[in-house]
Amino acid sequence: MDGKSTEHEENHYDKVSSIQLLNERLDLTLAFSKRYQMSSGVCYLRIFLPPELSQPKDNDTETILLNKISARLYGSLRDIDTVIKVNSTDFMIVIADITEHDCKEICERIIHSISAPYPIDFHNFTIGSSMGICMYPYGSEEPDELKTMAKMQMYDAQELGENRFSFYIGNLNQTAYRKVIIENDLPYALKKGELYVHYQPQYFLKERAINGAEALIRWSHPSLGEVSPGEFISYAEEAGMLNGLFFWVFEEVCQKMSSMKDRSLKYSINLSVNQLLLDSLILDISNILKRYSIQAAQITLEITENIEIYTVKKVNEKLHFLKEMGFTIALDDFGNGYFSFSDFIKLPIDFIKLDRDFVFSLLKNNKHKGVIMPIIQMAHNLELKVIIEGIEDHTQFAEWVKLDCDLIQGYFISEPISFEELTEWIAEIENRVALGFSVNELQ
Repeated sequence: MDGKSTEHEENHYDKVSSIQLLNERLDLTLAFSKRYQMSSGVCYLRIFLPPELSQPKDNDTETILLNKISARLYGSLRDIDTVIKVNSTDFMIVIADITEHDCKEICERIIHSISAPYPIDFHNFTIGSSMGICMYPYGSEEPDELKTMAKMQMYDAQELGENRFSFYIGNLNQTAYRKVIIENDLPYALKKGELYVHYQPQYFLKERAINGAEALIRWSHPSLGEVSPGEFISYAEEAGMLNGLFFWVFEEVCQKMSSMKDRSLKYSINLSVNQLLLDSLILDISNILKRYSIQAAQITLEITENIEIYTVKKVNEKLHFLKEMGFTIALDDFGNGYFSFSDFIKLPIDFIKLDRDFVFSLLKNNKHKGVIMPIIQMAHNLELKVIIEGIEDHTQFAEWVKLDCDLIQGYFISEPISFEELTEWIAEIENRVALGFSVNELQ
């Protein structure tokens, strides 16, 4: 067998072993990603060598250049990622445990790194590149499809111009694409510090003062921008993340409260059925309160209207225990379900929070006062306070003041703001709302 045949066989063996290694690494990464609900990226990179290296020559310069390219490529990635050389110009890259946004940043870093000049033997060589990416799981969940789609996107990237990359999103429209990105990236949001809490002030009408605020979770996504809770809370529940988000918000609020000397404000935190079903709920929140030296009386827990779950003995007992600890209990979205006032006798409720549809229905039809007024009166007869949310303007504010509710919440009082803004702007908010009272009294 001549040397040429031997070289061919060696190259063939190298290619087979590289593909085998790629498949093993990819299978391992996907199994890990599936087990821990993570996303990963499969990338196909093609480099374009300088034209002067295409002429008959000694291969030493090309070998040196390829080694330098490989070194930069490896240097742009993490230890958990995989780089496999497919042939003299193509590489497959498996980027593990990554969001699409971070994957884009890595791809940009790769292209920027390998496109910088290479000084070799008093010459500066530059190369071009194109990269295609397919994400697991929304691009595909199959290893072969991930590789194929990544290569297809590499050709699309070539059409965009030199040193570009392209992501495969299938036949998704922008709405569907946003949804899959939200679902894909939510598990990363907490550990990457993208979630934060804003506080919407609650105005006590009789005292004409801010006496509390509702803690509202927010998500600032690096590429989608602000993502509303309505877009991700339901998925968090499906993915089993809701309990983790609750405890994160609870601790975040307690930590902020512990930094304040004046602790006169009460903070409302949403408590879902998921948490009420947790055996460890009481112990976990007790530990957080103790850690930050916070009294339960400083916190209101807002539960959703779900009469069936509250008839479960251990859930009912847990609510009563929370009340005994000192927590205030508010029933959120009253009127959205099938709760009757007779149910309140069985539950330790302090507040009812009328569903915001009441606010809009009253604005559209004043006849609805005949329904709303008895609800408020009945609540007061049961020694319950009534919170109205969704008050957006002075007209709504004036109507609800006349209906003798207790607390007002909504953009007319203030939009949700940071903790620092809340503590700084209380007097300003109270003065502005006082002007609304003045207008009412003059009319």
